[in-house]
Amino acid sequence: MDIIEVGSAKADGPGRFEGMLKVGAYPDGAPIEIPVIIIRGKEPGPVLWMHACVHGDEYCGTYNIHAFLRSLDPSEVHGAVIALPILNITAFRAYRRMSPFEGFNNGDMNRCFPGNPKGGFTEQMAYVVYNELKRYATHLIDFHTAFTSNTRWALYADTGGEVSEVGRRMADAFGYENTLPTPKGTLVGSAMMTVAADGIPAYIAEAGGVGTAFTPETVADVAERLRNVARAIGLLKGEVTDYGRLTLFSNFHWANAPRGGLFTPAVSCGETINEGDVVGTYYDLFGDNAGDVYSPASGVVLAHHPGPIIPQGDVLIHIGLNPKRA
Repeated sequence: MDIIEVGSAKADGPGRFEGMLKVGAYPDGAPIEIPVIIIRGKEPGPVLWMHACVHGDEYCGTYNIHAFLRSLDPSEVHGAVIALPILNITAFRAYRRMSPFEGFNNGDMNRCFPGNPKGGFTEQMAYVVYNELKRYATHLIDFHTAFTSNTRWALYADTGGEVSEVGRRMADAFGYENTLPTPKGTLVGSAMMTVAADGIPAYIAEAGGVGTAFTPETVADVAERLRNVARAIGLLKGEVTDYGRLTLFSNFHWANAPRGGLFTPAVSCGETINEGDVVGTYYDLFGDNAGDVYSPASGVVLAHHPGPIIPQGDVLIHIGLNPKRA
């Protein structure tokens, strides 16, 4: 049995193994290390790599991974799971989307893969992570969140061939109805699209909201859906649950707030809206109605700003375009 070794986590047989992966150094020279958990079975099989907190304040993903791993018995696993539940740990600790140590470079880790050993702070961390991911993974699941606790949508890499075929199988097994088959040229620099270019099927689950905007019910539901994906790809045995047909969309549209102010949303995640529908209402500092803001496109609401205040230029609404049942 070949050894799976990621940082100090060394799986030389069946069981659960924990360790740390050094991804950089703090300004004082102390090592930056992120946790690694490997669960390995006795029998060979796929290697499912999963990570969360690419954006540091998206804590729901960390809880999703922990809940899923607690549900696994290594004796039932065919292959292995490699989990990095807190990828962008300096941002995680600062309760921020991006690292406080990022200066003049690209600080969005979800646009930094496969990384650059001579790049900025985040690009160098992404480089370390991606080298390990590419070495072992046969499948990738990447966890993200939006703003609100009811966020539930997903993406898979749709770049052709087996990557698309297996990605769709993962999407069906996870079963989030609103799903984007993500074409080449979209989300460039994300882990999902980068591994797809290297022939690895990949999936992103957008579950729950930033910070504490998620529920125990969401975490428990995601853990079971992950078990279903594990059954679909042969990591676990058992019948695959049919969650029903997906609603696929062609792409998405981000709309930014035209101005700042007190804001009350008028839409919910998963709702179908038409171009021109009211997205929310602004109020001035005296509590008077300062005008509505309207949807720039038709489709499915994937995410929206929750208020109660919204900075000018912040994300107003995220819409899945041209939804179709498939």
